[in-house]
Amino acid sequence: MKKLLNKMKIFHLILLILSGVLIISALPFKTQYNNIYVNVNNTIETATMDDVNVALDNANQEYLFKLFLNYTGTGFVDNDGNEFVRNFDEYKVQVYEFQNSLNSLNTMILWLGISSLVGTALLYLFSNNSRRIYYKSNIIVSTIFTLTFTIFTLIVLIKSFSVMSDFSKDSNLYNYVSVMQNHDINTLLYKDAVEGGNIKSIQDHFDCDVLTIVLYDVLFAVSLAYVIFVFILTFGKYKSTSERRRELEKVVTVND
Repeated sequence: MKKLLNKMKIFHLILLILSGVLIISALPFKTQYNNIYVNVNNTIETATMDDVNVALDNANQEYLFKLFLNYTGTGFVDNDGNEFVRNFDEYKVQVYEFQNSLNSLNTMILWLGISSLVGTALLYLFSNNSRRIYYKSNIIVSTIFTLTFTIFTLIVLIKSFSVMSDFSKDSNLYNYVSVMQNHDINTLLYKDAVEGGNIKSIQDHFDCDVLTIVLYDVLFAVSLAYVIFVFILTFGKYKSTSERRRELEKVVTVND
């Protein structure tokens, strides 16, 4: 235990690095899910294929709507094995809400990282990383940081589990949307699926799964465990330096 208590500088440095990792991780989070979206000019509830919005790259989502309108075949099915309704209007709100859930989760990850960085900065401000003797102020700031981080992390994990559950229920739908919103390949794949009757050409490009979310959940869990670990060490160092703290208090009293 004493060996661990003597390495508080290293443990707090790792905590600082971990905070930076959480902030940076918010940037690539949506990469796997970037094409799961519905882009319209007006409100999502009333949007139709005629309202497709030209994106910044001058490509549109027309093929997404057309796929659901024109394709029929036993291979074009949802996660329950039922054929999709031949009208994307039946699914646009669901996809739009999932898109917003991803955006919310991404924002929450960013704020988790920022709160962790601020909390770690406070620990450095109170010299938790370098003090040989810990005082009540060190325990208080460490407790506040640990409780705040724990609450934030649990909120993010709950949101993450919710998004993962939603994706798992309708992964086929979201993968079809992701492929057909990929403007580099959707034209050829649409023609192959509808005109050639080969829906597998689209399915072969399915690349969205829950792996990314699971990896982030592991990151959150490890981060939380590490924060609690540092808190336990902080409390341990406070207790282990109690005698030296009392000696200093006596010296101060005598000098007064």
